[in-house]
Amino acid sequence: MDMCLILAAVAPEPTTIAVVQGWIWLAVQICLGLGFVIFVHELGHFLVAKACGVKCDKFYIGFDVPMPKVFGWQIPSKLLHFQWGETEYGIGILPLGGYVKMLGQDDDPRHAEAEAERTKVKTETGEVKLDPRSFPAKSVPARMAIISAGVIMNLIFAVILAMIAFSFGVPEAPAIIGETTPGGPAWTANIKPGSKILRFGDSGEPYEHLRWDDLRREVVLSGFDRKLPILIRTPDGQTVRKELLPSELLRKMHQPTLGVVQQFTREVAPYEPARAYLDAQTDKPLEDGDKIVAIGGKRLEADYHLQELLAQQPQGPLTITVSRAEKAPPGATPLEPKRTEFDVVLQPRPMPNLGLALKPSPIIAVRDESPAKDAGFQVGDELLEVNGQPIGDPLSLGQRLVPKGDRSETITFTVARTDSKGAKSTRTITVTPELPLQQSDNFTFGSAGVESVGIAYNVLPIVALVETGRPAEKAGLKPGDIITQAEFVAASDAARQKEVKALGRDAFDPIVLDDTLKSWTTVMKRLQMSLPDTEVKLTWTRDGKVMTGQMLPVPSTTFFDESRGLLLYAQKKIHKAGNGTEALMLGFRETTDRLGEVVRIIGALFSRKIPASNLSGPIGIIQAAGSFASEGVPKMLMFLTLLSANLAVLNFLPIPALDGGHMMFLTAEWIRGKPVDEKLQIRLTIAGVLCLLSLMVFATAMDLGRWFS
Repeated sequence: MDMCLILAAVAPEPTTIAVVQGWIWLAVQICLGLGFVIFVHELGHFLVAKACGVKCDKFYIGFDVPMPKVFGWQIPSKLLHFQWGETEYGIGILPLGGYVKMLGQDDDPRHAEAEAERTKVKTETGEVKLDPRSFPAKSVPARMAIISAGVIMNLIFAVILAMIAFSFGVPEAPAIIGETTPGGPAWTANIKPGSKILRFGDSGEPYEHLRWDDLRREVVLSGFDRKLPILIRTPDGQTVRKELLPSELLRKMHQPTLGVVQQFTREVAPYEPARAYLDAQTDKPLEDGDKIVAIGGKRLEADYHLQELLAQQPQGPLTITVSRAEKAPPGATPLEPKRTEFDVVLQPRPMPNLGLALKPSPIIAVRDESPAKDAGFQVGDELLEVNGQPIGDPLSLGQRLVPKGDRSETITFTVARTDSKGAKSTRTITVTPELPLQQSDNFTFGSAGVESVGIAYNVLPIVALVETGRPAEKAGLKPGDIITQAEFVAASDAARQKEVKALGRDAFDPIVLDDTLKSWTTVMKRLQMSLPDTEVKLTWTRDGKVMTGQMLPVPSTTFFDESRGLLLYAQKKIHKAGNGTEALMLGFRETTDRLGEVVRIIGALFSRKIPASNLSGPIGIIQAAGSFASEGVPKMLMFLTLLSANLAVLNFLPIPALDGGHMMFLTAEWIRGKPVDEKLQIRLTIAGVLCLLSLMVFATAMDLGRWFS
């Protein structure tokens, strides 16, 4: 038996019937897709076995194992089965693989003796020998062909599935960097928004169709201790090689990161109804699919220009030009829609604020080829003053130093620097800022920075300034207090449910500040997504005493949301083959890449670059299948290509009870000239089955853990 293991349109809520129908259709696609991959694998074994003259007793998708009784009802072991010729075909109750039962071959040690007896036949002379149609009676090369046929079939169909997908056109998120986080590896290396990744590593030809998922995979497989060479094309057309060491920030979560965000388009996306309160303030509502073509009279030539111009004009009313497709009248022949342009005025969006400023950490990164680098800033410098005034809120500092107009006035920083001997001195650094190329309010990984200068720092939980008459002062906070926790308090049950629906079930969990994953920037990000009447309860310490205070945020007078409430679609391209030959080549490349990916992941697991906790079992596979299926048939075909490659590699591992284990025994038999001892095979097979079951239980536990967390 062979085992194979916020200018935003509001989206209308779908009806219950539509939701149920959608889930049913999704489930059907998942079952058909996963079943097809298993079917193809077993079909390979079956066809070659038949061609070699082996009798096949059963061909099953799923396992028809004995099932227990529940409340007196016997759970069937088979969902469907029928006899056709000498073979029983069916679908087993346990959907964890499939098998072809051949005469004389059974991985269940309990049936070993009975199966051995079935293969014996008596000749006319009374001699007992193997049934010529049994699996053991065939030559070693024939048995090797039968065992390897499942994997080969998976690889053939992986190419075919990917080929079909590229013939239809596969939606892909291109590996274009839309934003870099202050202090991250990509930011420090001065990778500009709009840069396109063409190659990972130093070998191979540049490839125009690298995907965002490829970037994620390469970063994870690089780990924390090895630099990842990448070849990029900058927005001005230059090809540049960079070497980036993934950040240590997410080491506790075993997630290396380069600190990059994918590119977004200029098309307005709809908010879910629960998030509609984040809508921008505008004099004219926008619709789903509206495209922003100009800002302040400047035409946008590329997607990354949008955030560039938004970052350079954070305050005051801002006029944008929008292109909208005209709707065809009912019954009209669908043609390329005519588009009209009109202007919309976006009002500034003050950030919710508590009226306090925290202390910036010493500088953690100086961007390459930046004004700060040229001026002599160093990692470890402590910011004391800017233009003779206190630093103020370090989160809004970058925005406050954006040059006004085309002229850039010099900025004077006073910093404290500690030399190699530990001596601290104060010095003045004069720098000429440049217009920022991205927004300065991206706090995804906890750090903040001054984009126009090129310095990044963390925000310490130490209160540096409390504004007079603002919520923090009224709550009793004073400079020097150390904030340890923030908790959001909804104004009502209805408001709480609305925010939970929009932000997730942990929206009101206390945020405990630490030095790694959660900092004051985490609190500020959450604050920007709160309803206007949601309050914040802070906990802080003063001289060893724990204190608390609850306050209602008020609009900031110096810090503004640079996105102005716009929600945009992530960039996606349709990668479609021009002809059948190109589709075949793309299918072959996709299969080869996925095979290499599986091999590298297995290697990374053994070398502990990837923790075993990242493994997924049946639940994870079904979740992934559902995610791909929801994006359309081509994406589902690409997932099945990936799954086929996984199945091919994993089934060929030298583990007894898998194809690779059978090949191991057959190879030993070929070398020795006689089969491996039957009792030893049984013991190794039992050990292999136990290992596989243990691995499956562990992977399922990891899936459940991720689900509940």
